[in-house]
Amino acid sequence: MVHSQEYRLAARTRTELLTRGPFVARSHALNERLQRLFGRSLKLRVVSAGGCNGCEADVSVLGTIVFDVGRFGIQFVASPRHADGLLITGPVTANMKLALKKTYDAVPPPKIVIATGACAISGGPYVDHAEVHNGADAIVPVDLYIPGCPPHPYTILEGLLGLLGRIDEGRVGGRAVDAISQG
Repeated sequence: MVHSQEYRLAARTRTELLTRGPFVARSHALNERLQRLFGRSLKLRVVSAGGCNGCEADVSVLGTIVFDVGRFGIQFVASPRHADGLLITGPVTANMKLALKKTYDAVPPPKIVIATGACAISGGPYVDHAEVHNGADAIVPVDLYIPGCPPHPYTILEGLLGLLGRIDEGRVGGRAVDAISQG
């Protein structure tokens, strides 16, 4: 294992999360139609599907003055009926399976789903346990995977902005908040 300060880790598929050598694939944006719909404003319902609350803490910090996701047009909403998609944390326990499915069904189409943290991606330390479903994509289709245990707020922010096509690829060396495209 090699530690680095790299925070750009989000991927559109689980297989893209596997790194081979120094190259790390960056998440690619939604297709043009969905980018037109969600590119300016994104409302997400956060679903804690049975995790330890580590990921929830780092998602919550995105609303503080340090990260202020609202300035990028991203909001966390209380109702799935007012959401454009779900941001899921936790390994999806047996007790949360039905609640997650019902919440997903309540989001009006088109919708996006983001699995945040190792548990939501694969079950994390609970993988293959009888009471978990090894990640959100066992229950609902996932559009973006944001790895970490828990993922750093910059990793979450970069993943969300990359999904929306709001990262200026010409400034890849800068931090996510410094690399927002101006248009």
